Order: sequence, then structure tokens, then C-alpha cells
Amino acid sequence: MQINDQLFKTKIKPLFSQAVFVAVATVNQAGMPHVTPIGSVVLKDKNRGWFFQKFTKNIPQNAEHCEYATLMAVNDGKWFWLKSLIKGQFKQPPAMRLLVKLGDLRPATEAEAQKFKRRVSLFKHSKGHALMWQDMANIREFEIIEYKPIYIGQMTAKQLT
Repeated sequence: MQINDQLFKTKIKPLFSQAVFVAVATVNQAGMPHVTPIGSVVLKDKNRGWFFQKFTKNIPQNAEHCEYATLMAVNDGKWFWLKSLIKGQFKQPPAMRLLVKLGDLRPATEAEAQKFKRRVSLFKHSKGHALMWQDMANIREFEIIEYKPIYIGQMTAKQLT
């Protein structure tokens, strides 16, 4: 699906930036799928993005033999779903898949690290913050190859207009 700058800015980027986590699906050497939740996906523009890769074990292994992955973000907002169900349509995408080509793992820049720190700053005084997000050092960039909207019949007819 072709995505213009306006559609990216108003519908797709907000979905990915508001998602609590994005599912990243890869395939191992035996062809078995594996899905990993990632809470740090950032879309830089309509062609590229990145995520922190810290706790993932399968993504690095799977990326060695298959450079492609699918990312899926779902809007899990209760009000979003309630309002959409009452109106009988989604004006914003309820979910979106991206077919991507994974890049190499590299150290995060200071700007990238700060962007993520702002995203989780609400939890900075919690024990969980220190255990999970204190040392986020490496990111994996990706190139977006194709946008694959989620269609749920007539409810999603106007989601990308």
C-alpha cells in the first residue's frame, strides 16, 4: 500500500508511537515463526525506523539468515475501541503491519537514547524502570518495505482516508 506523508503523519506514526508495544515477527532457520514484543519502536519517517534491542534473543539469531520481519502495532485504547464500536467505524487504524528489512545492530545515538528516555520517564522512579530500561544502548534500524493495514470489514472502510 502506498502511504503519503500526510497519512503517515496523521494516522500511522501516532499508532506506532502510542502502542504500548509492537509485535516483531521473525523466522528461524527451520522456518518456525517467533514473535517478540518490543516497547521502543520509533518510526523516523515513512521509509525507516528503529527499536532498542536489549532482551531479544531470537531477533539477532533470526536476522542472521533472514533479514525480513513483520512489525504489528495495535491501538489498545479502551476509549478508542468503545467509540469506534458505538459509531460502527474506525476513523484511525486499529492496527497496522509493516513488512520491514532489518538493518544491523548499532550503538544508539544520544538523541535516540533521549527520545526513549522521554517515552518511559513517567516510570523513572520505579524499580522496574531501573531493571528494564536503565541501560538501553543498542538499536536495530529497519527499512519499511510495505504497509499492510488491518481490515475488519466495514468497520475499517474509512480508517485510511
